Amino acid sequence: MFVRTIPKLVQENLQHDKEVQQLYNKVNHLANDKDRHRLFAVIQIGNDQRKVTTEDIICKVDEFQPTIGDRIRFEKVLLVGSSDFTVIGRPILSPHFVRVEGMVIEKTLSQTQMHHWYAPKKKKVGQRNYLWRDPLTMIRITNIEILGPIPGTN
Repeated sequence: MFVRTIPKLVQENLQHDKEVQQLYNKVNHLANDKDRHRLFAVIQIGNDQRKVTTEDIICKVDEFQPTIGDRIRFEKVLLVGSSDFTVIGRPILSPHFVRVEGMVIEKTLSQTQMHHWYAPKKKKVGQRNYLWRDPLTMIRITNIEILGPIPGTN
Protein backbone atom coordinates (compact mmCIF):
# COMPACT_ATOMS: atom_id res chain seq x y z
CA MET A 1 0.00 0.00 0.00
CA PHE A 2 1.25 3.49 -0.87
CA VAL A 3 1.63 6.05 1.96
CA ARG A 4 1.73 9.77 1.18
CA THR A 5 4.26 12.05 2.93
CA ILE A 6 3.26 15.37 1.40
CA PRO A 7 2.86 17.27 4.70
CA LYS A 8 6.43 16.35 5.69
CA LEU A 9 7.77 17.65 2.35
CA VAL A 10 5.85 20.90 2.76
CA GLN A 11 7.35 21.42 6.24
CA GLU A 12 10.86 20.74 4.89
CA ASN A 13 10.29 23.20 2.04
CA LEU A 14 9.10 25.88 4.47
CA GLN A 15 12.19 25.34 6.64
CA HIS A 16 14.41 25.55 3.56
CA ASP A 17 12.68 28.76 2.42
CA LYS A 18 13.25 30.33 5.85
CA GLU A 19 16.95 29.46 5.75
CA VAL A 20 17.30 30.87 2.24
CA GLN A 21 15.50 34.08 3.25
CA GLN A 22 17.80 34.45 6.28
CA LEU A 23 20.82 34.03 3.99
CA TYR A 24 19.46 36.65 1.55
CA ASN A 25 18.88 39.08 4.43
CA LYS A 26 22.42 38.56 5.71
CA VAL A 27 23.97 39.14 2.27
CA ASN A 28 21.78 42.21 1.65
CA HIS A 29 22.86 43.62 5.03
CA LEU A 30 26.55 43.02 4.23
CA ALA A 31 26.14 44.55 0.76
CA ASN A 32 24.60 47.74 2.23
CA ASP A 33 27.66 48.28 4.46
CA LYS A 34 29.72 50.04 1.78
CA ASP A 35 32.57 51.24 4.03
CA ARG A 36 33.49 47.86 5.48
CA HIS A 37 34.02 45.76 2.37
CA ARG A 38 36.22 46.07 -0.68
CA LEU A 39 34.28 44.60 -3.56
CA PHE A 40 35.58 42.52 -6.44
CA ALA A 41 33.83 41.53 -9.64
CA VAL A 42 34.32 39.22 -12.60
CA ILE A 43 33.51 41.06 -15.83
CA GLN A 44 33.48 39.97 -19.43
CA ILE A 45 35.16 42.10 -22.09
CA GLY A 46 34.75 40.54 -25.51
CA ASN A 47 35.69 36.88 -25.03
CA ASP A 48 37.85 37.52 -21.94
CA GLN A 49 36.75 37.28 -18.31
CA ARG A 50 38.68 39.34 -15.76
CA LYS A 51 38.57 39.50 -11.97
CA VAL A 52 38.85 43.17 -11.01
CA THR A 53 38.76 45.41 -7.96
CA THR A 54 38.68 49.18 -7.70
CA GLU A 55 41.78 50.94 -9.11
CA ASP A 56 42.87 47.88 -11.15
CA ILE A 57 44.23 48.46 -14.63
CA ILE A 58 43.23 45.93 -17.27
CA CYS A 59 44.62 45.63 -20.77
CA LYS A 60 42.27 44.95 -23.68
CA VAL A 61 44.03 43.53 -26.74
CA ASP A 62 42.58 44.17 -30.23
CA GLU A 63 40.47 47.06 -31.47
CA PHE A 64 38.36 48.82 -28.82
CA GLN A 65 36.30 51.83 -29.89
CA PRO A 66 36.33 54.21 -26.87
CA THR A 67 38.97 56.94 -26.86
CA ILE A 68 41.18 58.19 -24.03
CA GLY A 69 39.15 59.69 -21.18
CA ASP A 70 35.89 57.89 -22.04
CA ARG A 71 33.99 56.38 -19.12
CA ILE A 72 32.73 52.81 -19.62
CA ARG A 73 30.04 50.87 -17.77
CA PHE A 74 30.54 47.12 -18.00
CA GLU A 75 27.17 45.44 -18.56
CA LYS A 76 28.34 41.81 -18.41
CA VAL A 77 29.13 41.26 -14.74
CA LEU A 78 29.33 37.55 -13.95
CA LEU A 79 29.75 37.79 -10.18
CA VAL A 80 30.38 40.32 -7.45
CA GLY A 81 31.52 39.81 -3.88
CA SER A 82 33.79 40.66 -1.01
CA SER A 83 35.62 38.72 1.70
CA ASP A 84 32.30 37.78 3.38
CA PHE A 85 29.94 37.02 0.48
CA THR A 86 29.72 36.33 -3.23
CA VAL A 87 26.72 36.79 -5.53
CA ILE A 88 26.89 34.76 -8.73
CA GLY A 89 24.83 35.55 -11.82
CA ARG A 90 23.11 32.94 -13.95
CA PRO A 91 24.70 33.74 -16.41
CA ILE A 92 25.11 37.48 -15.65
CA LEU A 93 23.97 39.82 -12.89
CA SER A 94 21.31 42.43 -13.51
CA PRO A 95 22.59 45.93 -14.34
CA HIS A 96 20.06 47.23 -11.79
CA PHE A 97 21.85 45.25 -9.05
CA VAL A 98 25.55 45.96 -9.67
CA ARG A 99 27.51 48.68 -11.46
CA VAL A 100 31.12 48.32 -12.62
CA GLU A 101 32.64 51.41 -14.23
CA GLY A 102 36.00 52.14 -15.79
CA MET A 103 37.88 54.82 -17.70
CA VAL A 104 40.16 54.47 -20.72
CA ILE A 105 43.56 55.81 -19.69
CA GLU A 106 45.79 54.82 -22.61
CA LYS A 107 45.65 53.51 -26.18
CA THR A 108 48.89 52.19 -27.61
CA LEU A 109 50.48 49.36 -29.59
CA SER A 110 52.07 46.22 -28.18
CA GLN A 111 55.72 45.40 -28.61
CA THR A 112 56.69 43.97 -31.99
CA GLN A 113 55.87 40.31 -32.42
CA MET A 114 57.46 38.07 -35.04
CA HIS A 115 56.42 34.87 -36.76
CA HIS A 116 59.21 33.07 -38.64
CA TRP A 117 58.20 30.87 -41.57
CA TYR A 118 60.69 28.54 -43.26
CA ALA A 119 60.15 26.10 -46.15
CA PRO A 120 63.49 24.71 -47.30
CA LYS A 121 62.17 22.23 -49.91
CA LYS A 122 60.10 24.68 -51.95
CA LYS A 123 61.92 26.56 -54.63
CA LYS A 124 62.09 30.35 -54.50
CA VAL A 125 60.29 30.49 -51.16
CA GLY A 126 63.05 30.21 -48.59
CA GLN A 127 62.14 31.92 -45.34
CA ARG A 128 59.97 34.85 -44.34
CA ASN A 129 59.50 36.90 -41.21
CA TYR A 130 56.12 38.40 -40.38
CA LEU A 131 56.17 41.34 -37.95
CA TRP A 132 53.13 42.97 -36.34
CA ARG A 133 51.96 45.04 -33.37
CA ASP A 134 48.55 44.61 -31.73
CA PRO A 135 46.50 47.63 -30.58
CA LEU A 136 46.15 47.80 -26.76
CA THR A 137 43.68 49.71 -24.60
CA MET A 138 44.40 50.29 -20.89
CA ILE A 139 41.29 50.64 -18.70
CA ARG A 140 41.27 51.67 -15.02
CA ILE A 141 38.37 50.32 -12.95
CA THR A 142 36.98 53.34 -11.10
CA ASN A 143 33.91 52.00 -9.30
CA ILE A 144 32.33 48.71 -8.22
CA GLU A 145 29.01 49.30 -6.51
CA ILE A 146 26.04 47.22 -5.39
CA LEU A 147 22.93 49.27 -6.10
CA GLY A 148 20.26 47.39 -4.13
CA PRO A 149 19.17 44.08 -2.65
CA ILE A 150 19.69 40.77 -4.41
CA PRO A 151 17.16 40.48 -7.28
CA GLY A 152 14.23 38.27 -6.39
CA THR A 153 14.37 38.91 -2.63
CA ASN A 154 11.91 40.96 -0.61
